[in-house]
Amino acid sequence: MPATTLVCPHCEKTVEIQASAVTRSRPCPECGQMVMLQMAEKTTKTKRRALLMSQNEPPTTTTLPRPVMEPSHEPQPLPGDAFERMRMDPEIHQFRRRLLFGASVVGLIVIVLLVVSLYQSAKEREGMKQLFGSEQAKAGGANTPAVTPMIPPEEVLPPVTTGNLVFRPPGSEELKTATALPSRSDSTENLAKLAAAEEVLGKFLQAPDWKQRALLVRNKLRAAPLMSLYYAKNADGPMVFDSMVEATELPPHFSEHVVVFEGGGRRLATVEHTAEGPRVDWESFVGAGEMAWSDFLESKPVSPTLFRVLVSPAGHFENQFGDPGVLKCYSLRNISEPGAKVVYGYADKASSLAKELDYWLQQSSDATVPMILRLKFPPDAPVDFQVWIHQFAQAGWVAK
Repeated sequence: MPATTLVCPHCEKTVEIQASAVTRSRPCPECGQMVMLQMAEKTTKTKRRALLMSQNEPPTTTTLPRPVMEPSHEPQPLPGDAFERMRMDPEIHQFRRRLLFGASVVGLIVIVLLVVSLYQSAKEREGMKQLFGSEQAKAGGANTPAVTPMIPPEEVLPPVTTGNLVFRPPGSEELKTATALPSRSDSTENLAKLAAAEEVLGKFLQAPDWKQRALLVRNKLRAAPLMSLYYAKNADGPMVFDSMVEATELPPHFSEHVVVFEGGGRRLATVEHTAEGPRVDWESFVGAGEMAWSDFLESKPVSPTLFRVLVSPAGHFENQFGDPGVLKCYSLRNISEPGAKVVYGYADKASSLAKELDYWLQQSSDATVPMILRLKFPPDAPVDFQVWIHQFAQAGWVAK
């Protein structure tokens, strides 16, 4: 049977296919698709040969070449279990080690931050305890009235004998029993002391000028120069008052008296009982500072200056003091001059100064607490009503 050389219409390769005289198709030896070689028509008896190029008689001894199988490009499944292959993948092992290392580092950082936070909190509580304990101990030992904190209501006191009063002195961890009620002679003596104090306070108020008044004040060597500056800017002469409505003894050597002026105004006067007799604390009575309040607001000094002010919480933030997230704001009122301007004082919210100011404000049942503070203006201050609180000197206006 003759071999016919032709071009396969499917794979377009030149191949040799055995062809016969009858209508027949043959598979392509390259791609395996069927190739139509010839076709006949019954009506015309004509034969047509398709895609024939030339005919060659096949040799008698040769055989047809076996088709060459091209390598398959289909995906082949890998041997073994997929999970086992993934578990043994070195990239997955490396990623797992990195993940464990990162988690360990994060956990270690969290633990260190927690330990540091607990340590700082404990240290801060201990520092506050020592600070306020020392302040109360000093106040109890000096000749000045001290602010005595109440025993927390949740504290359980040990049982005591009926009729006794148990209390904890300021700055002490031990409970003590109060002494017996004063006898009739003690009460008479206290009343006599208060009467003598009111008598001296009356003379102090009715003195014709500050020089005569200076003879009846405590710490006259310190108070006299301040009185001279004060009365150079304020009216001198007798202070007309209506009555003294209250008198309270402050152990060990002080008493407080409420003076009512004509018109209904009131002012608290503190008297010290000394060996020379009762002496009025002039500085706390007028709220005096190291300089006049109006001069301080006008000159805007950047150096710290001591003042007696009434402190209360506030919330005014602007200019250099415009960040409420960093600063605490307080209202500062001075009574040394009639109609004195109210000033806003600022302290760093995280500082011990702000914590101390907040402590004394929380201890008071009133929203306003008298304090002695050192104030200063920032450089190039644009206004005269915003100052830095430089230092807390003490709570109360009666200096040591």
